[in-house]
Amino acid sequence: MRTSLQALALVGWALSGLACGNHAPAPAPPTAVRVSTVGRAGTIADARFSAEIQPATRVDLAFKVGGYVESITRVRGVDGQTHLIQEGDEVREGMELASLRKTDYLQKLAEAQAALAQARAAEEQAQINFDRTSKLVAAQVSTPAQLDSARTQRDSAAGASNVARARVQEARTALDDTQLRSPLTGVVLKRAIEVGMLAAPGTIAFSVAETRSVRVVFGVPDTLLPSVRLGAPQAVITQAFPGQEFEGRISRIAPSADPKSRVFAVEVSIPNADQRLKPGMVAALSLRGGGTRQAEPELLIPLSAIVRSTKNPNAFAVFVLEEKDGKPVARLRDVTLGEYLGNVIPVKQGLKAGERIVVTGASLLSDGEPVEVIP
Repeated sequence: MRTSLQALALVGWALSGLACGNHAPAPAPPTAVRVSTVGRAGTIADARFSAEIQPATRVDLAFKVGGYVESITRVRGVDGQTHLIQEGDEVREGMELASLRKTDYLQKLAEAQAALAQARAAEEQAQINFDRTSKLVAAQVSTPAQLDSARTQRDSAAGASNVARARVQEARTALDDTQLRSPLTGVVLKRAIEVGMLAAPGTIAFSVAETRSVRVVFGVPDTLLPSVRLGAPQAVITQAFPGQEFEGRISRIAPSADPKSRVFAVEVSIPNADQRLKPGMVAALSLRGGGTRQAEPELLIPLSAIVRSTKNPNAFAVFVLEEKDGKPVARLRDVTLGEYLGNVIPVKQGLKAGERIVVTGASLLSDGEPVEVIP
């Protein structure tokens, strides 16, 4: 009985194996992709840009001489307590921000002043000798050669005195350089020193900026450059103040394009007397047409949609979404491209407005492959 059961089990296992072997493999799931509708570029008036707000003037302050940081200026905070000056505190032109230990520089100044006193004494003695020798020569007691020697000694002593005087001035300047002062009225953007640290010459201690006016710099392609002119009014908006525009004027247009991005830097200056616009904020703007001729609309697609053509390795193509038996498939189509504009590129031939193309996952597809469109 046990043998019969084992035989039946073996037969059942064999039949199940044959049945599994006759089954066709499950079809591979369609590739998930994201698509976008091909559209035309807007007109000049619709060109939008984003940029970062920058202060009108920014200065990095560094010590000219080296030494230990002896003090950092203290200011009163909103709580009424004083604290070391830091980021966000306001400064005035000529205000002392920090100073180094002055002992070494006071000693050097004292040495230079002592050397100057000695040089002056030598100069006075040389002058006395020259005057005495001049009288003796006039009385025919001394020779002209002795007068020439006295004159040489006098001139040499005068030169040494001038050198000593210059060294005193140099030591006094070095002493003054131990104090770091603000060259403008503005705010502190950064403080990089602490009391007691050793600062080498050239060490940047503070970054200060004048923010009563700010500037916004953005890149404009050459196709839109004719719509930009110096002095033209330009509105700027920020995420920090939604629904509010800040009026400025175009103050600078770069004479040449950036060699990497191929765009021209355009600067907009904006008054900021109330200090609401802060350096680092993100700003957005739309170029105004200003009555200029509008650019010819052209098809634009993202760079991520571009793949190599299978027909010509030097050409490019995109995957266009089509319907087959009610299901989406990706069809490879060669296209002719123009010059890229940032993260998009114009298409001169091969596409029509309104067609849907694959913009994410194109490099994973083959021609005619079924796809699943994800949001």
